[in-house]
Amino acid sequence: MQTQLYRSIYMLTGLLACLCGIVGIVLPLVPTTPFLLLSAFCFSKSSNSLHQWLLSQPVLGRVIEDWEQSGVITLKTKLIASACMMTMVSVALIIGENTYWVMTLVVVITLLILAFIWSRPSRV
Repeated sequence: MQTQLYRSIYMLTGLLACLCGIVGIVLPLVPTTPFLLLSAFCFSKSSNSLHQWLLSQPVLGRVIEDWEQSGVITLKTKLIASACMMTMVSVALIIGENTYWVMTLVVVITLLILAFIWSRPSRV
């Protein structure tokens, strides 16, 4: 009973994360890859068929597979992620009317994420 509950929770979380990832493909401010990595993890715990479906996707399947197998982020993916993140933070700093501490928090979180991304091994 408890195992089925966990599988259901993983399945629901995976579906929601996949939906957010799909929305991120269309909307420029919503990230895609983190949500799809989360959905891949959840599907690996709940549904082998959905996990395999996600891995078979032509564009992001390879990125997810590289991450799952060896924690690798390609140089191209790192550069694209960094450029997108820095662009969004720059836009927020230029046109945002948030308080100083909110903007500082955004910059610090972005720098931490970038440090994590660039600390992962690359495959050219």
